Amino acid sequence: MKPEIARWNGPCCFNAVMCCARLGWFVLVMALWASSALAQSEGKFAVGAQLSTRTAMGPENAGHVGINLLWRVGQSKPGWGWKFGLNWFNTDLNRSIGGIDTNFGHLKVRPVTAGYGYTRVINRTAITATLMSGYAFSSMKLSPAATDAYHNRIGGQAVTVKASNAVVLIPEVTAWYDINKKVGISISSGYVIARPTVTVSSTAGVDRRRVRADNLTFRIGMVYSVYPLR
Repeated sequence: MKPEIARWNGPCCFNAVMCCARLGWFVLVMALWASSALAQSEGKFAVGAQLSTRTAMGPENAGHVGINLLWRVGQSKPGWGWKFGLNWFNTDLNRSIGGIDTNFGHLKVRPVTAGYGYTRVINRTAITATLMSGYAFSSMKLSPAATDAYHNRIGGQAVTVKASNAVVLIPEVTAWYDINKKVGISISSGYVIARPTVTVSSTAGVDRRRVRADNLTFRIGMVYSVYPLR
């Protein structure tokens, strides 16, 4: 799991580019600072931060840019192996209510995944291709604008909403590069397939729709080994 410590939603391309540029400069400075040591990392536990972007692939959900915690346990080993993850994410939905496009609400998707992948290690670089699958626990909260829209545009009262749980599928490629024994860089990209059903119930009836919450992810981050201390 990579907990989120900051995030931005919606059309924020300029902010995303600026974040990438700042992180790129930071990575460059750290690489130059650490370039004198060429050995592969020996750390057993490393922690740091990463810039994470999600590009929405569905017609209703929104993209996302955020900064997350990142950690690494042990070192990459070549060959086939099992992988596990908690690829949690949130997205804002927009939907037409009464013929007018409206900020519909906030969808939370909490996948618990496992999969199988192959790792190739070349000197200080480890590249892993993985196919993950699992079950996502989902929840949905209507926005005040959506609630008002149901009341005023279609005459619906006692409005409630729920999101179903869903099966998820995540093909992903991750690369780790060890700058030295303490510092490592991670770059990864994947495609998340998640399609829960959102049901809105009111006195006007029941509206049940499957949401294509698919998103294309890209992450870049850096970790520093904190164990062993030497």
